[in-house]
Amino acid sequence: MKKLIKMEFKRVFHSKMFYLSLGIGLLITTLQWIEVGLPMAVNIVDGYIPSEVSTPYSAFESFFGLAGPPLVYRQIYYTIAPILAVMAHAVTLCGDKASGYVKNLYIRSKRQDYYTAKYIVSGIAGGIAVTAPIAANFLWNLMMLPAIEPMASMAIYPYGIGLWSDVLYTNPYLFILLYILLIFFYQFIFVNVALILSRRVTNRFLVVILPFLLNYFFHMLVVNIRKYRLSPIVIFDMTNIRSLEFREVFAEGVLLVAVTSLLYFWQVKKDEALS
Repeated sequence: MKKLIKMEFKRVFHSKMFYLSLGIGLLITTLQWIEVGLPMAVNIVDGYIPSEVSTPYSAFESFFGLAGPPLVYRQIYYTIAPILAVMAHAVTLCGDKASGYVKNLYIRSKRQDYYTAKYIVSGIAGGIAVTAPIAANFLWNLMMLPAIEPMASMAIYPYGIGLWSDVLYTNPYLFILLYILLIFFYQFIFVNVALILSRRVTNRFLVVILPFLLNYFFHMLVVNIRKYRLSPIVIFDMTNIRSLEFREVFAEGVLLVAVTSLLYFWQVKKDEALS
């Protein structure tokens, strides 16, 4: 098992698709930094208004996850997150089956070990591909702007914070870390869906695009029935105007990861019994 996991990680870091996924994410977060963070860095003191409760511009104000308009970069990023997560490595299962690579591995290792290694590495690679550009954006802002911690009295976020608003104003670094971990964890859902599809679908494009379409249709459904808080697109937004309950977000994430994981391994076990 360990050898297979190491081999899968080696494939990840030699994969063009992984770097393409990272590159798309970095492009979006970099464009946001150029349009928001860079002007703030050039005119740091413009954020300070003596007659009001204010401070110079800070790294937290320009950070991708917390910055104000334009919001289009964040909206695009969170919407296409399933594509980035699946492209990172999960899509290779489809290719492995089509090329006969899987059959060659069966001779040297257990079928269950291969699919378990693929599951673990695909989930981690997908999480890295989606969260690394967000973390990189924060680092760029820290290098260019002072790390002045947000103050509730400044009303920078008048509509509230989706989750952990108390943490934002007491330990903003922990707040950002928690959100990045949350987004990382949710990528396992999209990756699992892709792995399940790969067991039956041979077209790589469909494997990449279907988790995205399912997530987007689910988002539209819950928006129409006014259950916004169930949508991953809404959950990922740190400045979401609709307050979220961590218990609900955590329960939904764990439930969806568990269900998709069980379905994936059930397929693996079923196919193993038939072979």
